[in-house]
Amino acid sequence: MNTLPGFRGRLLTPGSPGYDRARRVRNARADRRPALIARCTDADDVIAVLAHARSHCLPVAVRGGGAHVAGWGTCDDGVVVDLGGMKRIDIDPLARTAVAEPGLTWGEFDAATQEHGLAVPGPRNTDVGIAGHTLGGGVGDLSRQYGLTSDNVTFFDLVTADGRHVRADAETHSDLFWALRGGGGNFGVVTRLGFRLHRVNGVVAGALVHPASQARTALRTARDWLATAPDAASLIAIVWTAPPLPLIPEHLHFERCAVLIPSWFGPPDQADEVLAPLRHGAVADGITHLPYTAYQRLLPSPPDVTRQHVYNRGEFLTDLTDATLDRLLGHWETAGPNFSVVLGALGGAISRAPAGPTAFTHRGARWFVELCAQWYGDADSPEHLQPARSAWQSLQDVTEGPYVNLLPDPEPHWVRAAYPDAAYARLGRVKNTWDPDNLFRFNANIPPLTAKENA
Repeated sequence: MNTLPGFRGRLLTPGSPGYDRARRVRNARADRRPALIARCTDADDVIAVLAHARSHCLPVAVRGGGAHVAGWGTCDDGVVVDLGGMKRIDIDPLARTAVAEPGLTWGEFDAATQEHGLAVPGPRNTDVGIAGHTLGGGVGDLSRQYGLTSDNVTFFDLVTADGRHVRADAETHSDLFWALRGGGGNFGVVTRLGFRLHRVNGVVAGALVHPASQARTALRTARDWLATAPDAASLIAIVWTAPPLPLIPEHLHFERCAVLIPSWFGPPDQADEVLAPLRHGAVADGITHLPYTAYQRLLPSPPDVTRQHVYNRGEFLTDLTDATLDRLLGHWETAGPNFSVVLGALGGAISRAPAGPTAFTHRGARWFVELCAQWYGDADSPEHLQPARSAWQSLQDVTEGPYVNLLPDPEPHWVRAAYPDAAYARLGRVKNTWDPDNLFRFNANIPPLTAKENA
């Protein structure tokens, strides 16, 4: 296929130059071959592609600026609506707002907003696309001050399943606006997002490295510190087999260790006092004043990520007890070198829902935990998959629920577990209104309500 009525972007089919590279996503386990990859330039292109898919009864996957590790940005024998080329961004520094297209990554978005000393809460991985992260709720280090990424959205422009171009905000299609802030990509193809920005002039942050023998002590210290930390402070903690990164002392490269990465977005002269409890016992202390964009690059992605196999999932925890920490560390200590545990601080403004009710419902969680296996070789290697799956299963009696942005298994019961009953039913009603045929199903899918459920 070389042309498509009304489409001005680029079309790739099997055999086209660049097709094999374009079909790959962040996870080599998601090795799929779409019938058509449509690289869109604007909303009109999206409308044309969806019309083609509907008329030929083809499944549709949507890919933004990144590529979800679960493989939701691609499909076999269907159409990929590729928004990666849609990267326009307009910033009003006086109003502190931005209007951005979904092809942007967070690295690109942050670079543009930081030219004006502004930012919005976003993830700690600059390769993540802005749209998918936001639609799943979106957590990041600025979230304790300013709420979720989705709390800072002022509007969504999107193309619906039936080809309409609509805007959803607090006054127009308010139910759809509610659903898009935490309900994922179930309701349409987002083509523009409006954001409320915040003043961020650098951060005091860095890595505090502890040997494996001190991992329990370090994580308990981090937990206790967060209980009274100001909202301008945040933290992530990682237990892993350390890669050869500059933030890790050379003698710990490829060794098991724990890394705390605290951040302080308040007045720099208060940083020493706020962060002091975390610094005791570290064998390396990299805390310093950093530009926000440099901070976001502290943990770079590995090279050639499209050929790396990944299994990761995220869960929300109301509390991080000693027993839970012992479970997690027990799995880590007996797993191979490719398994890691990441803990992220929540609370603060997240719990106060600064933008009002949204479909993201885990406001009471104090911690986020990501269980991750990354490897090369056999895509279904039990050696690598089992530790991550076992660690996740061990949390099921303490978890508040899964994070839809890190949900590798699309089984309906896991998606269902991400939402309380009332929120899930409301999302189903919104789905009935905007996508009754479930065209957008390559995601943490919320199917339309049945006639009985909708009665």
